[in-house]
Amino acid sequence: MIDKTKILAGLRGPKTKRYGLRFLIAVAVVGVLGFFVLPPIVKSVLLDQLGTALHRKVTVERVYINPYTLAVQVDGVAIHEREGVGQAAETVAGFDSLYLNLQLSSLLRGGPVFSEIRLAGPRLKVVRLPDRSYNFSDLIDEFMARPESTDPTPRFSLNNIQIAGGRLEFDDRVLDEKHVIGDIVLTLPFISSLPNYVESFVEPAFSATIDGAPLALTGRSKPFADSRESELALDLDKLQLAQYFDYLPVQVPVKLASASLDSDLKLVFREEQGQPSTLTVSGRVALNDLSLKESGGAPLASLRRLEVDLAALDLLKRHAQVERVVLDTPVLHARATPQGTLNWLDLLPKAPATPEKAAPGAAQPAFAWSLGEASVKGGALQWLDESRGKAVRASVEGIDATLKHLDSQGEKAGAFDFAWRVSAGDWLKVDALAIKGGQINLAKREVLLGEVTTRGVRVQALRGKDGVLDWIEPPALRAQAPAGKNAKAAGSRAESDAPWKVTVAKYHAEDVALRFEDKAIRPATIHTVQNLTIDAENLSTAPGTTAQLSTRFGLNKKGEVAVSGKLRPFPLDADLALDLKAIELLPLQPYFTQKLNVSVTRGQLTLKGALQVHERTGKEGKDGKEGYAGGFSGQATIGDFHAVDKINSADFLKWKSFYFGHIDARLNPDSLTVGDIALADFFARIIVSPEGKLNLLQIVRRDEAAPTPVVPAPALDAAPAGKGEGKASAPVAEKAAPPMPIRIGKVTLQGGSVNFSDNFVKPNYSANLRQIGGQLSGLSSAPDSVATLDLRGSYDDVAPLTVKARLNPLAAKPYLDLDAEVKGIELTPFSPYSGKYAGYAIEKGKLSLFVKYKIENDQLQAENRVFLDQLTFGDPVESADATKLPVKLALALLKNRQGEIDINLPISGSLSDPEFSIGGLVVKVIVNLFVKAVTSPFALLGSLFGGGEELSYLEFDAGRNAITPAGQQRLETLAKALNDRPSLKLEIDGRVDVERDREGLKRALMEGLVRTQKRNDMVRKGVEAGSADDVVVEAKEYPALLARAYRAEKFPKPRNLVGLVKDLPVEEMEKLILTNIAVSDDDLRALATRRAQVVRDWLVSRAGVPSERIFLLPAKLEAPADKVGAADDKAKAKASRVDFSLK
Repeated sequence: MIDKTKILAGLRGPKTKRYGLRFLIAVAVVGVLGFFVLPPIVKSVLLDQLGTALHRKVTVERVYINPYTLAVQVDGVAIHEREGVGQAAETVAGFDSLYLNLQLSSLLRGGPVFSEIRLAGPRLKVVRLPDRSYNFSDLIDEFMARPESTDPTPRFSLNNIQIAGGRLEFDDRVLDEKHVIGDIVLTLPFISSLPNYVESFVEPAFSATIDGAPLALTGRSKPFADSRESELALDLDKLQLAQYFDYLPVQVPVKLASASLDSDLKLVFREEQGQPSTLTVSGRVALNDLSLKESGGAPLASLRRLEVDLAALDLLKRHAQVERVVLDTPVLHARATPQGTLNWLDLLPKAPATPEKAAPGAAQPAFAWSLGEASVKGGALQWLDESRGKAVRASVEGIDATLKHLDSQGEKAGAFDFAWRVSAGDWLKVDALAIKGGQINLAKREVLLGEVTTRGVRVQALRGKDGVLDWIEPPALRAQAPAGKNAKAAGSRAESDAPWKVTVAKYHAEDVALRFEDKAIRPATIHTVQNLTIDAENLSTAPGTTAQLSTRFGLNKKGEVAVSGKLRPFPLDADLALDLKAIELLPLQPYFTQKLNVSVTRGQLTLKGALQVHERTGKEGKDGKEGYAGGFSGQATIGDFHAVDKINSADFLKWKSFYFGHIDARLNPDSLTVGDIALADFFARIIVSPEGKLNLLQIVRRDEAAPTPVVPAPALDAAPAGKGEGKASAPVAEKAAPPMPIRIGKVTLQGGSVNFSDNFVKPNYSANLRQIGGQLSGLSSAPDSVATLDLRGSYDDVAPLTVKARLNPLAAKPYLDLDAEVKGIELTPFSPYSGKYAGYAIEKGKLSLFVKYKIENDQLQAENRVFLDQLTFGDPVESADATKLPVKLALALLKNRQGEIDINLPISGSLSDPEFSIGGLVVKVIVNLFVKAVTSPFALLGSLFGGGEELSYLEFDAGRNAITPAGQQRLETLAKALNDRPSLKLEIDGRVDVERDREGLKRALMEGLVRTQKRNDMVRKGVEAGSADDVVVEAKEYPALLARAYRAEKFPKPRNLVGLVKDLPVEEMEKLILTNIAVSDDDLRALATRRAQVVRDWLVSRAGVPSERIFLLPAKLEAPADKVGAADDKAKAKASRVDFSLK
């Protein structure tokens, strides 16, 4: 137990009194120093140190120190503006009072410990000068120039920190604006770095008004515990951000026209020992009435409200959990500039010239996030393209979207709905496009669109006169380098990512219309698609996915198109049913009318069938090659077709129906099968213009430099060369691919008509081939196949036409066995041709043609029989084009006694010969026949009746006029021809060989003298003798009779010695007689005349040729000159003859 008496006694002792006195003196000294000595010293030090450090004038009103409580109070501190910036007396910083209460425990704890800090009326004025520096920039520059300190965090403890009545004034002399943060109140109950206080919570609070807008922060913190936990609540109400946007520490190329910020946030920092630090933000933040513009004033973005509810945003762990995001009326403005850049990309920082090297260390983990719900209401995207010289505007408006349950880890798919409408001037309009039941999985890179609906689509496109499509073009952008040091790495990473898989479970489009105007052609045309509907299921970008497709629309005025079936986009595989009805051909005409002289006035295409297209991989393709395979099977009809000849302004081609049935066309390998082809009620017109041009050769327009060749009628004066047009085949290629298999089951023609009009001849000629009908069956490219053709018709409803054939024109080596005929064509209508080219009108006559053609193994055997019945030329016609040849003579030569001309023209040759021409040979043979008839008539008669060119003359022995046995045979042939050609007249021209016939006539006269001697003997003996020419002298009689004739002649003769006529040998007597016989030219003419008379008499009396058809020509002594075209046999004939000519 303590003895209080002893204690009190000890305190009253001298020692105690001595210590007490000392203590009182010390207290008094401390009081004097604290209250009276230290304040002026501290004030002086403050003025000196602060003025030096701040380079500004500093004033302190009073310093108060309580040494007993260790309290210090400084009143009336003012920092004036530095010289050269503003008025030197102007106060830019200061406070009313600063109260500090220091604890003696600071000595024990190794750092200052303040139990209370109070700052009243702090104020700061910040001035941004016109050069964009600040009134305190010198202090910042000085501070930043100091070397970084490596000292450890100092030990301190601050308690009961209180700031009241604070004010921050900002004077922006660049923008001529002022901002004030007033009524600043800050309470920090405790901040300490000393361990013994770390478990006490500090609950800070802050409030102020920013240009009148209240701001409040509350929280608590124990930042120096093991958890280093701090919590801060941030409440903002309509903070106007636009006023402070220009004061960002970095320059940005945008302007914030308006925006206000609301917040109700909580920030929590926590750092457990051995655990990663966390900085978590939670709560709500909202941005209102945002208007963001480019530096030039063009709009960039705007929104009515952006509200974000954060469950947790950990900036250090790179994780965000967002409960809700609401975008109200966001509008984004995208623009392609005239310089070819995108306005939003221009806002990004430029990439450095030399990429920064990545700092060593572990890579940052990917930012993980999750989203509970996001929604967009009334959004819009405004697009402006100025990169191509003219402004093009487009917009996506009415954007309403929701997105739920999405996260970056892909633990589950996010669900979304989307709807918007599109407008791009007159080119594109979409009233509604909606996505329902959408799902997105970021981890699997999959997007599923449950149902996509499109309604009210209008597309309009134009191709200008220059052929350039005028529609929404992509912007003409120049290449822009990616910004940022990680651009290359990001690009490489994107390339390695798997492609996204997008699937549309159901798609529906309705009320879709397309309009395409094409001004690049003449006349300009418009194509329209209306009432387009599309229904599709299971559309996907995933390879191997097959979709179901169905679409239907109207095409132009009458057309209807329906397509349905299966479609696999990757790799392409389609199995589609096509149904086309009444597709008009007229809208397609402008695309070929400039190249053709034919104008289509109407026509419709109807098609129904199945189309298959299959993309083959290298393993499937032939020879390991990729490609496409497929085919079409079905039927097609081109109906109600009508085409007009533009040059002649007349119908060119028309039909009621052109049907193709059971079509089976295949690609890779290629083949074509058509079961039925039927052409019904068709009409074609062939016209020769007044200029002699055939319309068939003028269908395709040619350059004026290469005019369409005139179709000339074959001339009778010379034979054609037989080469050129109409060739049967072209030169054989070096190596031809195997022909595509083709099979056509049956081709039927019904109700056909062909009209031919020739306006080149005067008067014009016209003919019709009507009632054309028939069938072609079994046409195939198979080598052993043979098709049958049966074709019938009538020429001008009078002359029946039949064509029958067995053929295979599609084989590698064509085969043909054709038999065709037309009977009884009236020739009178052909008078325009006969008058123009022959010089005579046709009075009457009929034509029949019979042809037989056989082509086998490239060899042609043809028979062309031309039968003319009663062809009679009438009055002559004046024509500059008429032949100068005797046409009537040719007709008389060819026409038999019944008035018929029957000509057979056989032709043969090899189709492999490039010089061989069927048409050329036929024309050549016919023309040669007529030329031969008038230039070598006897050769023609010889070919018909035998005898050849020898019929044109008859030879006689020298000096004789008796017809030889060989001559009689020739006359018999000539007589047969004359009797069969009653229109022919014969002229007989007697000829003599002056030298030979003179000698021959002498011998004949000598022989006549011998026969006269014998006739006299016969008369004396009473024997009937007749004329001397009828007397026959035997060889044994001849010498005696010659001697008597010799003696009877009155010319000097050799005599013997007695004066009598001397006997001479036969040869001597003949020589003397011949020498003394005189034959004059008149005698020779008489011989020539007797020869012609003898021939005439024989033909009249023996052959029955009427004498009025035979005419004798005056005898001639000179040898005849060879006639043009005469045969070699006649040129070699004896001059002792008669010549025949026909008239």
